[in-house]
Amino acid sequence: MTRSAPSSPKDPVKRRGAPVVERVLEVALEALAERGFQGLSVPEVAERAGLNKTSVYRRWPTKEALVAAALESALGHAAPLPDTGSLYEDLVVFAHTAVAFVTAPLGRAVMRTLLADADNPEVRAIADEMLAAQRSGPRVIFRRAQERGELDANADVTMALTVVAGAILHRSLIEQKSVSKDFIQRLVSLVVRGLGPAPKP
Repeated sequence: MTRSAPSSPKDPVKRRGAPVVERVLEVALEALAERGFQGLSVPEVAERAGLNKTSVYRRWPTKEALVAAALESALGHAAPLPDTGSLYEDLVVFAHTAVAFVTAPLGRAVMRTLLADADNPEVRAIADEMLAAQRSGPRVIFRRAQERGELDANADVTMALTVVAGAILHRSLIEQKSVSKDFIQRLVSLVVRGLGPAPKP
């Protein structure tokens, strides 16, 4: 009787699915906050997550890819933004998502680390990728508003997103003040007024 060849073990990251992916990204964020980008090591992240380093490299081929994925996950880019039926309310939800990360101890440490390493070309590339994701994902908020006739088709969406994100970071990291619900509401109101309504038909 011929014995079948033993099956090769599957990639632990793929085999155990989302919980393992989340664990790897969580460990990567912790390592980034502790050691900075230069001190972060993919093999160490894999070990702390209980995985073989080849499994991590298979999904994230470079350290830059792993860090970018961890930051995107933490900022909620992968999660669909809810449709509240209102540009104002949609932007409030988006702002709260950003605030939840940058005001948490881990998020604050990560953002400070990225700012400290801003001259590093690899970190600069990650920051550019994050900005691209930040601008592409939330753009659905403005597209829905335009489809509802709530916003002009030529509205400066990029500037609006820059103002929201910039104000949150400045308030939290530079001013060292609380990003309260009232602050978010006043910020979003200012941005929505600045964008202006869609022209009357």
